[in-house]
Amino acid sequence: MDLHQLQLFQAIAEEGHLGRAAAAQGLAPATLSHHLAALERSLGTTLFDRAGRGLRLTETGHLLRGFAARILNEAAAARAAIAEHERAESGTLRLGVIHSFHANLMPGLVAEFLSAHPHIRVDAREMIARDIEAGLLEGELDLGLAFSPAGQAGLGCLRLFDEALVLVTAEGSPLAGAPPEEIPLALLPQRFATRRMIDAALKGRWVPKVVAEVDAIGSILALVRSGAVGTVLSSRSVVGGGLDCRAIGDPPPIRSAALLWCPSRYQSAAARAFSALVRKRLGE
Repeated sequence: MDLHQLQLFQAIAEEGHLGRAAAAQGLAPATLSHHLAALERSLGTTLFDRAGRGLRLTETGHLLRGFAARILNEAAAARAAIAEHERAESGTLRLGVIHSFHANLMPGLVAEFLSAHPHIRVDAREMIARDIEAGLLEGELDLGLAFSPAGQAGLGCLRLFDEALVLVTAEGSPLAGAPPEEIPLALLPQRFATRRMIDAALKGRWVPKVVAEVDAIGSILALVRSGAVGTVLSSRSVVGGGLDCRAIGDPPPIRSAALLWCPSRYQSAAARAFSALVRKRLGE
């Protein structure tokens, strides 16, 4: 079993069809079939169910696919490390950033970073926290901006700053002076870590009257400005005018922003440079 065989196996698994996978790899179907048969012989098992017109992974095939993805990611990381060592500072920096930080922190950070490192390409993806953590562990991301503590074991986590969760309503609207428990709320869906923090923060304070779940903070704030609803968000997420922010208790509930990485994986010079910038600009 070698890397080339694993790459071809992954291509077949992704396409679910030998002919399409062969075309994608620039091979004849017979050649790809020969490589697959050789891999199966070397492992002593069948990786695909060949019944019907397509190919479906067997249980063993599913098992190998998980290992293959990690092995190929590690091989790519090794090639990147060697290439970086051999050439001047360049390459791609892969970042996973939660929605609120992507909107209000990333523009300034990325602009400053690119000014200092013009030959590095930045791929900044807006993601939910658990997907950022998974991406770091799988080697698909170099760094993440999310929360402390990290939800997954095996991650490095540097707390950067704390921010309060606040009740937000439209300035001058009837909701601005209403008791919190009477305010209809538009909140992020449960898959967002911020929503789970909000639910935990409000527990024991009041029962939230949730009338809408919206997966974009900008849309939530637009709804709030209409005067129809309020929301609960972090203080840094509340951008633009026309909004009134009210503390939730004393002391207010907080969330902690963090820089995340995977210590067991190679950190490129670009990742190290961006980490240093984040620590300088955002660290307390």
